[in-house]
Amino acid sequence: MSILVTGFTGKVGSAVAESLKEHGMSFTCAVRNVEKAKREYGDSYSFVNLDLTDPSTFEQALVGIDKVFLMYPPGGEIQFDAFLEAIRTNGISHIVYLSVKDVQFLPFIHHYKNEKAIRKLGVPYTFIRAGYFMQNLEDVLSEEIRQRQRIFIPAGKGKTSFADTRNLAEVALRSFQNPSAHLNKHHVITGDKAVDFYRVAEIMTMALGKRIDYTNPSVKEFKSFMVGKGADESFVNVVIGIHFPTKLGLAKGVTKEFETITGRKPISIERYIEDNRNEWL
Repeated sequence: MSILVTGFTGKVGSAVAESLKEHGMSFTCAVRNVEKAKREYGDSYSFVNLDLTDPSTFEQALVGIDKVFLMYPPGGEIQFDAFLEAIRTNGISHIVYLSVKDVQFLPFIHHYKNEKAIRKLGVPYTFIRAGYFMQNLEDVLSEEIRQRQRIFIPAGKGKTSFADTRNLAEVALRSFQNPSAHLNKHHVITGDKAVDFYRVAEIMTMALGKRIDYTNPSVKEFKSFMVGKGADESFVNVVIGIHFPTKLGLAKGVTKEFETITGRKPISIERYIEDNRNEWL
C-alpha cells in the first residue's frame, strides 16, 4: 500500500514528496496533467491523474492507496466533500491534512469547514496547522523583490511566525511513519520567532548584498498596482486575505511543536533566505 500526495506541484506537496522519497516510503503524486509532470520530472516520481473538480478521477487515484497527504487546492468548483467520501469508501487509513494556524478562529475560510468535515468522516487524521510559509517570498513576492528590490505586500507592521515548508513536510513524514503517535491530533507548526516584513527586508539585504525595502503598501495601493500589471483580481484578493491576519497583528504566535515532534529547532528565516538567495538574484 502507498501514500497519495496531493498538491505535488506546490511548495508543500513537493516538499512532502521529496521527504517521503528520501526516507524510502512508497507514494504516488497526484497531478492534473500526468504527461506534463512526466516531461518535467521524468522517472523521479510516480504520478496519477487527480482533479478535485472532477469526481470521475477520484477512484482511480485511490487504487492501491492507504494514506493521503491532502491539500485544498486553489480555484473554484472543488469537490472536496465528494473526494472525502471517496477516501472513506476506499478504506483509507489515515489523512494528513494541511491546514492553517489559528483556523479555529477563522470560520469563514475553507480550512475551517474542511477540518470539520474530516473529523466527521470517521477516518483517522492529523492536521498540520501551518504558519505563514517562508516560501511565499519565492512565489507571491519574488518578482517585486527581483525587479524592484522591494517586498511589496499589504501586511502592515505586524509580525508573523514564518514556517518553512521543509519543516511541514517533516511533520507529515513523521505522521505517516508513526500514525498512532499523531492520531486525530492537530500540530501547529511555526518558525522559531515572529518577525515583521521590515526585519525580513533587513535579513534579505544582508544575505543578498543589495538593499531590499519593505514598502508596506495599503490594500488599495497593492490591488491597484497588481491588477494594473495584469494580475487576476481574484488571485490578488487571495493574497490580500493571506496577509490580513499579519496586518491585524494576529499572526505572531510561536509554538514549540516542531521541536517537540522532531527534537530539533525549526528552520529560521535567516537560514531559509540564505539557502534560497539565488531565487532573488
